[in-house]
Amino acid sequence: MVYDTLENLSQYTGMFDHLDTAIEFIQNYDLNDLPLGKTEIDGENVFVNVTETDTLPAEGRAFETHSNYMDLHIDLCGEELCEVALGKVTEEKPYDEAEDCALWNADTTCGLVLGEGRFAVFMVEEPHKPLIRAAGSAAVRKAVFKIAY
Repeated sequence: MVYDTLENLSQYTGMFDHLDTAIEFIQNYDLNDLPLGKTEIDGENVFVNVTETDTLPAEGRAFETHSNYMDLHIDLCGEELCEVALGKVTEEKPYDEAEDCALWNADTTCGLVLGEGRFAVFMVEEPHKPLIRAAGSAAVRKAVFKIAY
């Protein structure tokens, strides 16, 4: 996982080619101007989904992993908590190739705050739980970049 402020985003170029494409897009476009839904940046290699959604309590929700795409999350408006599973996880729902998603449960986690000016990259197979309600923020507008691994 990478968690930092957007002003430091360029420090992460050179890690993965498709991540570089996403970083270049973020630096050259106003993400607030993106429409809701999917915007292709480099075909199926890099695209972004913009959503407006309510945040939820963490309890009773599973962690997700992806096998084909890294996620780069940026909250455009509002604030959310994200958790990352640490250590052993147990499968809740097997991998669905069409959704590129499996669901997991974990006992040990760490949390981070996403909000305006911050981002997080969740690597392939890294269990993460986004959209957890933060104090004072019930909804977010966010961009999730899907980056082929």
